[in-house]
Amino acid sequence: MAQSFPKTLVLDIGRSWTKAFIVENDKNKLIIDKRSSLPTTTGDISFAVNQLFAKLKVTKELPILVTGSIPEAETLAKNLNVDFVNQEENQANFKNYCEKNGFKNPIIFDAGNYIFSPNTKINHIGAFLTHETSDIDIENYFGNKSTKPQVIPINLNEMEIEEAFYRVAFSQNRDFVNAHGTLNIVVTGAFFSFAPKQSKLALIILDILASNRVAQIKLDRELFLHSFGALLKKYPEIADWENDFLLDLGAAISMGGKGTVLLDYGFSENQELSINEDEIALVPAPSKQKIEATFSQNKEKTKVKLNGGAFGLLIDGRIKPLKLAFGRAESREDNKRWQEAIEKVEMIE
Repeated sequence: MAQSFPKTLVLDIGRSWTKAFIVENDKNKLIIDKRSSLPTTTGDISFAVNQLFAKLKVTKELPILVTGSIPEAETLAKNLNVDFVNQEENQANFKNYCEKNGFKNPIIFDAGNYIFSPNTKINHIGAFLTHETSDIDIENYFGNKSTKPQVIPINLNEMEIEEAFYRVAFSQNRDFVNAHGTLNIVVTGAFFSFAPKQSKLALIILDILASNRVAQIKLDRELFLHSFGALLKKYPEIADWENDFLLDLGAAISMGGKGTVLLDYGFSENQELSINEDEIALVPAPSKQKIEATFSQNKEKTKVKLNGGAFGLLIDGRIKPLKLAFGRAESREDNKRWQEAIEKVEMIE
């Protein structure tokens, strides 16, 4: 019963940030009443937690649920004598929720799970930059970030380095690599959840999407995915409630070169588009709009059913994999051109 759900505080303790959400039920809609976050304090995570309690004016009567990706999170839950849900359970609960709502085999791109390591190839990151830099500069950026992971980029060049890193990290995601059919992607993590220009995320997905692949994309715009997964374990009834923390960004089609796309909106007339090689085309379509897309290249046809979203439908005519190389002026110019092309997406957000 809906009445069984009490106003609850969820603590999500990550390596970089500690997030606190006070949630409640409003006519079977899950509402985030209050939220706040602070950098996770090393050595004693209770310091940041106590600061959040004071900021949100948490009372002793408020039920608390703790989750987190570091061992100290479970210890904190024991000290507070409250329930703890680990990250594996969170993700499994969230994936089950997506499955039941028609978002099959969801692939989760969690920016908080990826850390620069010595095995990361600098030239792969550098290939996606528009500015001149050295491999030492890139290594130094991530070296500084390893000591203070909550630090955000302070200029456009650092922003580009971080975006390039996530291209490499996401492209190696096991679920992404092994997926078949339409890819259903959910992106979470502070770098993307709170990004002022979400179109950059659209370009990241397009850049790593192979030829003749299609992706439907959602964004966790409240950094709430793990907390929601924890709540699902304790209060499974919320799976049937409305929520608004997941934003439908839309769909992406990677043509892998020039071709044609036939769009059927369920009306009497269809729309046919010719896509040139190296072109990124935008077709506005709201999130509730159902689209049957048939795209053709070299006389081969692929038919998929898609939904619109904040970006509508993005159609990519670039040959994949992208021919980019670190330190090459032509690659920097290509990256600049593609970024300028995707910026038009901002007009329909």
